[in-house]
Amino acid sequence: MAGDPLFGWDLTFKSVERDLKRKSDILIAFIHWNLMKRGFRSIGIGDERTLTGEEEKNELLPTGWNDKDTYTIRYILDDKLYILHGLNTDGNLIINLMRSEDLAVSNIAFNVDDTVKEMSGPIAKLIPNHKDLIYNVKRDLIDTITTRPTASTETQTATSGNTSRIPADDPLRVGPRPLPSAQPDIPDAWDLPPAHIRNIGRSDLDPFAPSGGGMLFNPFTPGRNPDEPGIGIPGRLPRGAVPPGARFDPFGPPGIGPRPGRRPAPPDSDHLPPPGFNDHMFM
Repeated sequence: MAGDPLFGWDLTFKSVERDLKRKSDILIAFIHWNLMKRGFRSIGIGDERTLTGEEEKNELLPTGWNDKDTYTIRYILDDKLYILHGLNTDGNLIINLMRSEDLAVSNIAFNVDDTVKEMSGPIAKLIPNHKDLIYNVKRDLIDTITTRPTASTETQTATSGNTSRIPADDPLRVGPRPLPSAQPDIPDAWDLPPAHIRNIGRSDLDPFAPSGGGMLFNPFTPGRNPDEPGIGIPGRLPRGAVPPGARFDPFGPPGIGPRPGRRPAPPDSDHLPPPGFNDHMFM
């Protein structure tokens, strides 16, 4: 009856039982039977990818389908050519079903000895897990390729869809120029730079530029203690800059005395002791 999931298998198996040579033949016959149930029709063997329109459609496996270790069988569904390829390798059978129109391919693989247990008898004896196999063949081999759109359909879909698919977060894309009055608080990235652009940074070229510019720190600015001019003057640092007793190499070359009219600089901790001086630190 048509509601039986195994309907038609016995007839398919009986038609090829005398031609079986290896366990993989049973798997090819099983897949052929599943294709017939889904509306495919066989038109012979080979991998010719064109149709003449005179092919004879058949529900039986074509003559010579298992004469070689590899299988190549041609099918038609909805006037489209499909080619079934089967390859035996390392105890596995790899099946590809290719749609010739756009070279779309579906595939499935089996371990032959684990799947096919016997060469004769009812299907429960031949393929104990035939129920799972029916589902896997339908899902992975048949439905995958018959429900996939063809090349022409994909082209029409892409053309009728949105043609300006630009990633919203593209860091290299420059946004469109804003309208003049739509967003007044947002600067226009397309405008020319300001006229005073050439003066930016000019004060940094003048060591003692006014208004806070300049590359050097001026220790003689009004309001500063001239006795502690700070960094940049040899031998002078702000009070507390060097912890008591710490070794410190002063800025500038050694031997520079105090400025005229100023208090003498404090002793340098690197000075040598006077002759005969001994503080008995190393006894």
